[in-house]
Amino acid sequence: MASRKRILETKGNPIKRTKTEPSSDSVESSKESFAFNKVDSSEKKIFSHKYIYILPAGIEKMRINIFKNQITKCGGTIYEQFDSTLLNTLSCIIVDDKMDTNRMCKLLHLESYPTVPVVKSSWLSSCLREKKILPFEPYLIRQVESHNVSTDNHLKSSTKATSPGPSQLQTFLNKNKLSDSNSNYSSSDEEKEAGIMPVIEALTNSKVKPEKWICAQSSKNPKPNFNTNITDMLEEMAKTYESTNDKWRAFGYQKAIKAIRNYPKPITSWEEAKSLPGVGGRLADKIWEIAQSGELRKLKEFESCEMTQVLKLFTNVWGAGPQTALAWYQQGLRTIDDLKQKAHLTSQQKVGVRLYDELLDRMPREEAGEIEKVVREAAESIQEGIIAQACGSYRRGKATCGDVDVLVTHPDGKSHKGIFVKLITKLKESGFLTDDLVSVEQTGNQKKYLGVCKLEGPNRKHRRLDIIVVPYSEYGCALVYFTGSAHFNRSLRHLCKTQNMSLNEHALKIGVVRKGADKIYEGTIVQTPTEESVFEALKIPYRPPEERDH
Repeated sequence: MASRKRILETKGNPIKRTKTEPSSDSVESSKESFAFNKVDSSEKKIFSHKYIYILPAGIEKMRINIFKNQITKCGGTIYEQFDSTLLNTLSCIIVDDKMDTNRMCKLLHLESYPTVPVVKSSWLSSCLREKKILPFEPYLIRQVESHNVSTDNHLKSSTKATSPGPSQLQTFLNKNKLSDSNSNYSSSDEEKEAGIMPVIEALTNSKVKPEKWICAQSSKNPKPNFNTNITDMLEEMAKTYESTNDKWRAFGYQKAIKAIRNYPKPITSWEEAKSLPGVGGRLADKIWEIAQSGELRKLKEFESCEMTQVLKLFTNVWGAGPQTALAWYQQGLRTIDDLKQKAHLTSQQKVGVRLYDELLDRMPREEAGEIEKVVREAAESIQEGIIAQACGSYRRGKATCGDVDVLVTHPDGKSHKGIFVKLITKLKESGFLTDDLVSVEQTGNQKKYLGVCKLEGPNRKHRRLDIIVVPYSEYGCALVYFTGSAHFNRSLRHLCKTQNMSLNEHALKIGVVRKGADKIYEGTIVQTPTEESVFEALKIPYRPPEERDH
């Protein structure tokens, strides 16, 4: 899975304070070929004598790097660190569009609203698009008089406990004036959207209509996609941007794809495309190009670009992400054989290169079932009554599987302890496990092994296998999480937010209090021993695994 491959990606060094000199032509041209906003050196330096600090909270790292690159190319100066002495120098502070005044002041360690303009990142995007400095006014983050820093710091510091009971939660809310009509605490629109409300409403929110969510619907009865030709090409564009680490653009494409899939008829005009959520003018141009001609010139450019194809090849190596793939390309490497012979590889990447074709090959579900059986029999030989369940696409009934995830637990709630090392050792001694990728990855009370296995017999291939040992108290939530699909799980989490809940592979919690993107109260754990109990708590119909393949 792509997310697992990324965990080993080496983080780049932070950029130092940047002046106006452009970066080297070779690096710059490679970036521009992947649609980073190109600024011709002959163009007017629109940010000349502008001194800018970008507050990174809430803005994708890749997007920040693009901003910094373009500002410096357009004559501006970026400050990498902020302190109050810069207020006499800065032209403006750039923040995420959803940033609120109080959180910004806390992050900048300011007691009050700064004396320089604080503008949304969309101002910067618009300036780059229009190639001129636009007025700050429509993009300013407004000061909220009634929302002061000291009040919020007190609120934040009062929320250390992660799972107190309902009475403690009510005490917390009363103490911090969240349910007191005489309080001087003024909720922002963002907080109202997130749903900061008294406990009883948080637990019984009758305004939510769960039946409209993807997670409440069967994947066996999908809505028809009237624009398959368009979404297919945009999916390829999104994958290309992911391979170049342009997560910002990839995310934008995915949002648009979702809107197009839900559109109830074929798109027949540019105006129709532009009216869809998440679709701007440039993307509407591409949608209309596909609708009219059945082709997309930009996609053809990517397909004929050597760098695009090489990066796609390299990002499929286990343990290599877009940054590593780009570094290999810049070193002159072009093939998997080049990596074998010339690249400096980590132990995980060596496995990924050596078994490149086998690990990319999807296995028939029958083979995935055999792998589950080997793990289960080994676990049962160590501890009677153990549960070993294959999840992922296998459990959802897919004909083929990319890898196998096996959850291991015990109904008595304690016999799973100590089995992790014994099970992995036994499977290695039998020759079933051939290569380690991550020997142990611990999150909370769960332990995960990521590796490679191979069944006995002729013409067998190496396959990716993850083994996750979980306590039985977390089994219901873990089973939902590791079964997927990713789209189904995202829908569940978004539904939880509307009901002031939270859900992950460990637990379902109620009474969660959020302020914007931050949790200021973690909520109370709900006992969910089974998958059915998770669905019941969310007041949506239980969907068997084969109906979750959205």
